[in-house]
Amino acid sequence: MATVQRISANAISALKDALTAAFWFKRDLYGYAKAAVGGEPLFLAGIEWTSPDQYKRDSVNLFVDRLVRAQDEHQDLLLALLVDVAAMEDFPQLQRVDDPEPKIAAARAAVARLRAVVQPYEQALMERQATRERFEVSRTAAKERRATTERLLELKARYLEMMALPAQARGFALEKLLHDTFEAFDLDPKASFRVAGEQIDGGLTFGGEYFLLEAKWQQQPTARDDLDVFSAKVRRRGENTLGLVIAINGFEPSAVEIHSGNRSPIVLMDGGDLYAVLDERIDLNDLLRRKRRETSMTGRVLLTAAAILGGH
Repeated sequence: MATVQRISANAISALKDALTAAFWFKRDLYGYAKAAVGGEPLFLAGIEWTSPDQYKRDSVNLFVDRLVRAQDEHQDLLLALLVDVAAMEDFPQLQRVDDPEPKIAAARAAVARLRAVVQPYEQALMERQATRERFEVSRTAAKERRATTERLLELKARYLEMMALPAQARGFALEKLLHDTFEAFDLDPKASFRVAGEQIDGGLTFGGEYFLLEAKWQQQPTARDDLDVFSAKVRRRGENTLGLVIAINGFEPSAVEIHSGNRSPIVLMDGGDLYAVLDERIDLNDLLRRKRRETSMTGRVLLTAAAILGGH
């Protein structure tokens, strides 16, 4: 592949500053970097992205320097990263930090400095048809990611406000919140319905399987009897139907134990799982995939997001 001129040291320095300022949380930075290089391990492996022992700026330096050293073969990735970061206008992930205004202002200033030196490289990138098409796809994907982040910020705010509602109103609000959350992750949610005298709180489609939903926000942890009743509802449906129980205040240990290791058709989520999704600590699809795999391999019906993120 023919290369354009080498990227200047000034542009590289501005890129590093902009990336460091635009992402406050290390996991957000890692997610963006991974998307920018298509998950290519050549540029990601060995960098302790989320380690408390490695500063965010050091991760950025290692990542960008690898792209710089690989310009002969992968300059299109470095160019696309320069242009994409320079195009950032909103920083929804910074809204999640304490005192966000000065951090957003610093991010905008850093991106503006990068934008001032990027134009020649953007022109070179856009002149190559194949790379231009990839660039447009990348820009669209970045906009979609930012739209999802903004939607999750809104849903998290609703979730926190719901904690002050009376019990009955809170239950109805939870069903609507879960429907909107599933929709944000393209899980084809269904609203609550009644069939054969049974109330179903909703449903979703995931991995070719249909899940019935049971949503609970009660003062005490959900008991074994509640899981027994819902499990029976699920078993009366088709073979490809499973059940997802989301109990904000968790489950009695005996309820989890009884339903684990017994070919149970249900999977459990608690309030910590839901908050981790809304706070973008874990993707809902990834969380459900890990929970489903855990149930299939070990029979355990409750694998929490905290356990997954903690490496357990």
